[in-house]
Amino acid sequence: MKIIWMFATHPKINHNSVIWVLDRELKNNMMNLLEHDSNVNEQFLARQFCNNLHLPLAGKHLSAYLEKVGYYTGNRVYRKFQHTPLRYEKQEIWQIAWYFASNPHEFFKKYDQGRPLENYAYKKMERKIKEEIFHLEIGRDQLSDWGLLRYSTPKSLQKALQHQGYNPSQHECYLLAYKCFKLLYAPQKSIGSYSLPAPTDEQWQAMANLYNQLALNGTANRDRIKHWLSECIQVFRNSQKIHVVSLDAPSRGEENSTPLSETEIISHRTADGEYEPLIMQELTSALNTILSDFLLQLNENINNQLLLRYGFDLDYRLIGPIFEVDYTTIVRRCNKAKQQLLMKVGEWSQQQLKITPDSEHLKKMDAALKLCWNQYYQDIIFRSVFYLARLELEQQSRHMLHLRYFRQMDCAAIASELQLSESTVSYSLSTTTVELGATIKNWLQNRLTVSPDLLTPLDEEIAALVQTLVANYPDPNFV
Repeated sequence: MKIIWMFATHPKINHNSVIWVLDRELKNNMMNLLEHDSNVNEQFLARQFCNNLHLPLAGKHLSAYLEKVGYYTGNRVYRKFQHTPLRYEKQEIWQIAWYFASNPHEFFKKYDQGRPLENYAYKKMERKIKEEIFHLEIGRDQLSDWGLLRYSTPKSLQKALQHQGYNPSQHECYLLAYKCFKLLYAPQKSIGSYSLPAPTDEQWQAMANLYNQLALNGTANRDRIKHWLSECIQVFRNSQKIHVVSLDAPSRGEENSTPLSETEIISHRTADGEYEPLIMQELTSALNTILSDFLLQLNENINNQLLLRYGFDLDYRLIGPIFEVDYTTIVRRCNKAKQQLLMKVGEWSQQQLKITPDSEHLKKMDAALKLCWNQYYQDIIFRSVFYLARLELEQQSRHMLHLRYFRQMDCAAIASELQLSESTVSYSLSTTTVELGATIKNWLQNRLTVSPDLLTPLDEEIAALVQTLVANYPDPNFV
């Protein structure tokens, strides 16, 4: 049964695919629940488990549920990254997603009960995966050793020490030395400075004096303080691991294990996700502001060309004829806009982060910003035309679109779920996609004020856009 698979299996990677292994404890609990009410559905159970996270089994079931959300979302993110320099294998993206799935308490901490849970889960999972990758690509190398200490927290240091195998009895001296650093050195530096220089001899001595005042029988000198803090830096560097759920499914006789243990596999942060949230928030909010302000200043012609390039994902050769210019002209205009935006990001980086991005950083920023361009222009298409066009479809047609392109179910599975013939499902999906595509094309024609014949070559690309919009903007009636 699909509902058993959703809430009672865990993933095991096998080459480039995933095998789902049954957890006997979760299966037995699911069978008991279904015996009491065989009509419960996936959305109802997910909400019930979320409302009862104080119960251990509810947390395990919800973790299994989020593993499926992470699997589907990871596949979508992987496809989006195929044409960017951000080269991540599916397994790496799944692992990032399954780390977040391993902690449903944290994942749903800010969930509003008035919102559809499935919509929230998919949207948040995709956002967290992208933020994680963005953090790894852009934030990883920007912190100096002392900047790393500046942008950390006592709790994240304690977690890092635990993960590196330090005994609790060893924590006190490191945490107290770290506290002295934060009190005496870090506050003197501006929030925007990520590349902090090392403390001076006078500052080291001041930290040692404060340490000896705060510690019982403290006898530390400045060299000892420097040694402890250098160890803290190394602990943080070593703990910049992506904590992912184990890829080993329960072996025979061990099916009653917890959802999956955490294992350090790829580089990342401390387990509770606290390792420097300030960096990610500062980068993300600033880039969004820079992008929005920049695009509002562009003239209408270039804005429309960027809309076709990033909103519709068109090749430059298809855009040129629409504006009756050679495609190389479109390439130059779009590249000029990209370079202007990168310059603004670089200026912000110099002013706020005290960092001058090199060519490698700019290349990574360009890849990350491309995703922002895609999102910005697809939001315009969704708000301007797609939302109302989908709303006007028949309920069953909308449901099929949701199952096919958001839930990634094939026609046979949809036919089985809706008790229809496979040919009926296939025909409905085809005609509905064409209908939505025609509405989008009509909107585009009016926006560009061009002949409809110029847009005829875009039919396949618009049909693909319809599928993307259904996947990225789930229908609230079915989540």
